[in-house]
Amino acid sequence: MPILMRSFFLAAAVAVGVCSGALATSSVAFEAQGYLLDIVVGDNGKPVVASLSMVTPGSTRGIDIPLQYLKVDAFDTAQQVLLLRFTNPGDSKLPKDFSLTVRRDAGVLQMDGKRLAGRFSWGM
Repeated sequence: MPILMRSFFLAAAVAVGVCSGALATSSVAFEAQGYLLDIVVGDNGKPVVASLSMVTPGSTRGIDIPLQYLKVDAFDTAQQVLLLRFTNPGDSKLPKDFSLTVRRDAGVLQMDGKRLAGRFSWGM
């Protein structure tokens, strides 16, 4: 993915994160088989997902994931563990339901009956 496009997604995500009430402090990312999940991390006394965008294989544009449909089961930056689930409310413009499980620098994106192993960058 071109650096310029990643920079654009990061800038957009930071703007959303600042507006959501959490102070955006850094960005973490997951990549696997053409998928990119870019997560802006906010801080409300503990790390929180301030925004999330997804780029799908073959796409040049990211999809902003509405946080009201996102459930974060675990987010521990010290132990480097992240477990989150997105449930599509029936909107065809959004991705299908997915979950992301991360331990250290390895992650698994489960979507549409597939398990996609990839790498995770804590970048914090």
